[in-house]
Amino acid sequence: MNRILIVVVIALLSASLVTNIYLWQRLSSYAEGGSVKSGYTSSSTGNESNTNSVGDSVCGAGKGGSANCNKNPTQYNPKSTELMADAQTPSLKALTAMLEAGYYSQLAVEINNQLKLSPLSEPLLLLEAELVERTKPLPTALINYYDLAELPLSLSALKKIQQKVENLYNQAQAQLQKNHQWELVAKLNEPLFQRQPDNKEFTLNLATAYAHQEKMTLMEDVLAALPFNDHDAQAIRDMAYAQQTANTDANDDETNTTNTFSDSADDIQVALERIGNQYRVEAIALNQRASMILDTGASTTAISSRLFARLGKMRNLTFIGIFNVQTAAGSVEAQLVKIPKFTFAGYTFNDVSAIVLPEEALPDADGLLGMNVLGEFDFSILPQEDILLLNLRENK
Repeated sequence: MNRILIVVVIALLSASLVTNIYLWQRLSSYAEGGSVKSGYTSSSTGNESNTNSVGDSVCGAGKGGSANCNKNPTQYNPKSTELMADAQTPSLKALTAMLEAGYYSQLAVEINNQLKLSPLSEPLLLLEAELVERTKPLPTALINYYDLAELPLSLSALKKIQQKVENLYNQAQAQLQKNHQWELVAKLNEPLFQRQPDNKEFTLNLATAYAHQEKMTLMEDVLAALPFNDHDAQAIRDMAYAQQTANTDANDDETNTTNTFSDSADDIQVALERIGNQYRVEAIALNQRASMILDTGASTTAISSRLFARLGKMRNLTFIGIFNVQTAAGSVEAQLVKIPKFTFAGYTFNDVSAIVLPEEALPDADGLLGMNVLGEFDFSILPQEDILLLNLRENK
């Protein structure tokens, strides 16, 4: 009896165990299937519009979303707006194009924004320096290059900066000196001498400019930076005091010279057009006729912005730099350019410097004929006949 009872209990336990195993397997299978179905339903119906929107714009519609998204994981980056902003940031090529097109204000803003993110970006710093070169006075641009050279830049960048400084300075110094524009020579060298008082080239060039303007005290102040027995410094002193003596003698004889000037057989007579209290003469800049105001008080010839445009701007003229110049309306920042060919009174002069003045400064004329051209002649005005008498100087 006990044996039968034990067998029955074992059988019941076995059946219960088998049943539990079977039910567990079914429940597990059902739970797994329900999960898959639920996920599918959620992606296809529960949020269909949102999913399709993301799929179309990021992963690609109808291409098996997750597989395609895995190929472009950055598309799901929560900083995707930053990526879009980067895509909208102008490239260096685009910034350079802005510089060449003359969009200077917009370019300054773009460079400033990018330098906030990359303050030591060499391409951006060099581009900014070129922008300063085109929009600020030349001495300011040169000082900016010197400041740039003090940053921890690569050797190649420093070499570019050094070459740029040498080219800009040498071109301007040679052009201004050739045209005897000593006031502008002084303006070029004054800030450079202050920045580098031990630079002998700046010292000598500034002292020479003061010497030709007979500013003896300023000349000596500058030459004090050199040893007193320096050969080059002494040569400038000798030239300055000899010139001062010669000018004093010339002033003593000025009246007699003026009275006898018209007797020379070599004189060239140039007709003057009187407009108000001004005299005008005709000249030719490149192939463009120009009506120029005779201005013996101007050290540098000037052209109007209209004539500048007619001459082809920088396609045909050489840009020297921007300088602060005095006009009847006050001090202005103006471009200094080099005109390859300038004809006046039958004489042709090469590489004549000219300041480009705004239209409001020269509303009714093409320019001012200054002493860098008139100084090539001994001249006199006959106001009764409206005639300009010219005699080319022998030492020219």
